Amino acid sequence: MTACAVMLAACGSANPTPSGAPRVAIVLGGRANDAGFNEIGADAVLKLQREHVIDAQVRESVTNPADAEPILRQYAAEGYDLVIGWGVGFSDAVFRVGAQFPKTRFIASGGVDVLARATANVETWTYDAEQLGYLLGFIAGATKLSPVAVVDGEQQPFVEAQWFGFDQGLHAANPDAKALKPVYTGSFDDPQKAEQATAAQIAAGAKLIATEPEASSPGVASAARNAGVATVGMAPNSSDAARAVNVGRVDTDMTQILRDWVDRLRKGTFGGRGTTSTITNHSIVPADITKVAAAPDLPADLTQRVDALAKDLASGKVTIVPWKPGQ
Repeated sequence: MTACAVMLAACGSANPTPSGAPRVAIVLGGRANDAGFNEIGADAVLKLQREHVIDAQVRESVTNPADAEPILRQYAAEGYDLVIGWGVGFSDAVFRVGAQFPKTRFIASGGVDVLARATANVETWTYDAEQLGYLLGFIAGATKLSPVAVVDGEQQPFVEAQWFGFDQGLHAANPDAKALKPVYTGSFDDPQKAEQATAAQIAAGAKLIATEPEASSPGVASAARNAGVATVGMAPNSSDAARAVNVGRVDTDMTQILRDWVDRLRKGTFGGRGTTSTITNHSIVPADITKVAAAPDLPADLTQRVDALAKDLASGKVTIVPWKPGQ
């Protein structure tokens, strides 16, 4: 995705969406092309815009949660049908503005705790962090590289839950793998901090780095490429370095979930529920498994193995121990 695509969504196109299509605005905590969480939300909105399902507006780089509330209020006042606060720090603002504009529909995103907060006009969204982590851990374990280190941004509960699931998947694929203690830089957006943390983990002996596909991930990729160390977790469009070292990732696809929200909006049944992205609803999807020089023993059939594991997790044949605070 490019910045031009976001401008196109905001300003219209040569093929405008038909009159009467729901107007949807999404407020992002970062860039719409960050190869991470913000791009996930923007991609779904822009895809439905291109399909002429919705008339969309994308607001990028609202990095301060305090700035989100007046922006959300502005979209509601302008008559948007659905306003999405796409950022963990935006949820309180979404609920406040939702109470002020009961005829507008909203989405609040967050950790698993946000699900129980849904109201008549505010639906909520999270993702199954343990499932995503388990699949990613299985990919990491299949490389047979060890020790394995984690470098991430903010130490949020849902992030800790993901790496708890990761550890289980890692040892399911490689029981002998050694896992170093995760390092949190405090920022999803600072590639320099991520590069420094990655270099420190490599100096501690890490042969594989697991991370998130966020704005900070190019820093992880840079340090890993310089050291000839493999990674998992990044999107290939994060950077040239990521393409050189990253073995695979687990993607979150919001397209069908957004389509469902819009359908309920049209039918008048929107509200009062929470949605979780899972393997079962095809919103958590393994992706971009690639053999790289730093992981020479990657199994040729790993894609098939991971797909089979996803089916076993969806059916309950394979279970994950849930994360609890303090673990």
